[in-house]
Amino acid sequence: MNAEGAYSLGILAGGRGARWGGRDKGLIAHRGRPLVAGILAPRPRGAGEVLICCRGHPYFYQHFADRVLCESVADQGPCAGITALLSAAIYPTLMILPVDLIGAPAQVIATLETEWQQDDTAIFLTDTEGRHSPCLRLHVDALAACGALLDEGCRKITGLLEKVGARSIPVDTAWLKDADLPASISP
Repeated sequence: MNAEGAYSLGILAGGRGARWGGRDKGLIAHRGRPLVAGILAPRPRGAGEVLICCRGHPYFYQHFADRVLCESVADQGPCAGITALLSAAIYPTLMILPVDLIGAPAQVIATLETEWQQDDTAIFLTDTEGRHSPCLRLHVDALAACGALLDEGCRKITGLLEKVGARSIPVDTAWLKDADLPASISP
């Protein structure tokens, strides 16, 4: 899959799942399939590889991805997962999505594909009120900045976005809906 413009697609499936009673969110059923399957079915055409970064038990995710890895530092927030994904990516850019994205994954992916510009270091999606999301695309050169942030104790994506000068892309708020709480996926 060496398509021109191909990227690594990384799914953040780590975290403690505290709001879900410690359950692994990526494996929670939504519309008859695990949340992770909702992002990857169908597999995005531009994704040269699919990586999943989970908190543990990588064998549960192995048939959803080309490679599964665990957080570089356990319980250190999304920057640890992003660092692990950047370290493993084989394409020049890495698109990152949260495993619990239920709003409009296809539109989110299409936007991150079409909005990427040759001179970008990073882009991220914001809702209509300007709040950031964990839906982003970075050049793999951002690995050093992400690693440095972890070393400084930073656990939040906002620190990384600021450090690499990420460009924001506003999208419909409904696209960025996630399954952060059990009530978010109830019928």
